[in-house]
Amino acid sequence: MAELTSLGEAVAEIVRDGDSIAMEGFTHLIPFAAGHEILRQGRRQLELVRMTPDILYDQMIGMGAARKLVFSYGGNPGVGSLHRFRDAVEHGWPSNWRSTAMPAWPTGTPPGPLASRSP
Repeated sequence: MAELTSLGEAVAEIVRDGDSIAMEGFTHLIPFAAGHEILRQGRRQLELVRMTPDILYDQMIGMGAARKLVFSYGGNPGVGSLHRFRDAVEHGWPSNWRSTAMPAWPTGTPPGPLASRSP
């Protein structure tokens, strides 16, 4: 049976260090409260999964909560640039952090490699 609980209690009960999590929502539906609660509780080593990472996932990378990012498209200028994501790719921090682009299905197109270029 379904049960109502506070967001803080739900995160404490469900999200563990090292978990793979996906928090979806676009523009006004980005789950900031859930993401910020995960950060407040100090979760680490998370595999973050999202079709298009946004500023919330960028904040989670910057706060050191991510060990891996799985995504289909690495950019969403409509809701903010991904500065921490770019830093992580260009500078290899944290050292055990990595990102993986999902295939561009249903076309079957393989993902392109991540690369950084100096201006």
